[in-house]
Amino acid sequence: MLNMWSGAGTYLAYVISATKYADLLPGLQYGITLTNSTATDVTSGTITLEGADALPDDQCTPGTFAALPGVPMCDAPPGSVAGPATIVLSAQNPIKAHSQCTFAFACPQQFLRATGVPASLDAIVVVTRLRRTDFSVGDPTGGIESFRAA
Repeated sequence: MLNMWSGAGTYLAYVISATKYADLLPGLQYGITLTNSTATDVTSGTITLEGADALPDDQCTPGTFAALPGVPMCDAPPGSVAGPATIVLSAQNPIKAHSQCTFAFACPQQFLRATGVPASLDAIVVVTRLRRTDFSVGDPTGGIESFRAA
């Protein structure tokens, strides 16, 4: 018998392919998952992660999306430079049949989407460690502006 603990209400999940996007603001952690539910490895494709800030007059709507800069991490080889946040699939780096891989990029903006996702993959963002707020002005945590400042 499985002994599972429900995670209902502890995360948000978004499909981020094409014109769909995720709002990362409600959580403190996120991960991008590429899932392949087919019987064939996906061995080609370049997926670009794009970010956008909210519109100034509507905090729930993304502005213009642009490629996220791939920020070198502290353990990157010396001489690493920022470049577009891309995931390149190849025969050497496939998404295997009936599997998934997870990714994250440093310093994302509030909204995140993926372009160039092969048709046989699903791109999903899971947002966890949700903040306890309804983002209204009367919220005891200070509303959305307090989270933007964090």
